[in-house]
Amino acid sequence: MNAFEKIKRSWWVILSFIPFLNGFGFLYIAVSHNNRNWLLEFVAYELPWFLYFIYYARFGDPNLNFYSPSSLILLLALLLYFISIIRSFWVAVKLADVYDNEEKYIIQTTDLSKANATQQNDNLKTNLGCCLCIIVIFIIFLIAVL
Repeated sequence: MNAFEKIKRSWWVILSFIPFLNGFGFLYIAVSHNNRNWLLEFVAYELPWFLYFIYYARFGDPNLNFYSPSSLILLLALLLYFISIIRSFWVAVKLADVYDNEEKYIIQTTDLSKANATQQNDNLKTNLGCCLCIIVIFIIFLIAVL
């Protein structure tokens, strides 16, 4: 993939430089790549701004002394603003690596008969281990009660 294609696919990084909107780039890639972790990052980066605006709407002009809630929320929002800039570059570089090596990340087809037999054996072992754990816990509980 050439440099122009990488830049074109990483346009969402620009949103990280806009205060109050710095998490929306992560919302875009979370939706486009179906990734919940990036959706949680969107919430983490946007929540302090939301709380700050709620506080501002409720109490008016914020008192920005160091110990006021509005200044602490604003400080957290600014810290997360800078973290989101660094994190967006990091994710963009990792995604560029994924775009360059797409053949490495493509899911390979397997023989389903062998895969199903292996999965059934693993499920049987897991279920047996789970049942044994429940029985041991039940016995310990009986001993403790008596």
